[in-house]
Amino acid sequence: MAKVDDPDLAAYVVWVPRNGALERHVDRVTTLTNDSRALHYWDGLQTVMAFYNDMFSLTGPCAGVFLVFGPKARWDGEAPPRPDYAEDAHAKQFDRPLPQWDAKRFAERVLEMIP
Repeated sequence: MAKVDDPDLAAYVVWVPRNGALERHVDRVTTLTNDSRALHYWDGLQTVMAFYNDMFSLTGPCAGVFLVFGPKARWDGEAPPRPDYAEDAHAKQFDRPLPQWDAKRFAERVLEMIP
C-alpha cells in the first residue's frame, strides 16, 4: 500500500480464530499492516471466510487468501462480492485452485485496477 498514493485504495484485513488466536490477540498483529487505509475486522465465527471457502472450493485453512475488488464491488446481500482477482498463500500446499500468492504479481494486479 505504501507504493500507491491513492486515498481510494483500501485494505480490509479479516482476522479469524486460527492457531488458537482470539479477538484480543488482533491488536498485536494489526501493526503488520499499519497503513491508515487498512481496516481490520475480527471474524470470530469465520462467516466471511466460509463464503470464500465455498466460492473457491478451498480445502485446508481458508487463511492467507488475498482478494482484490474493483471500485464497483458492493456487499449488498448476504453473500460477499466475488473478487476481481485472488491469490492463495496455501495454493500449492493444499493443491487449491487459486494461483499461489506472489506479492509482486498481486501488487501489479492492484495497480492495474487503479485509474
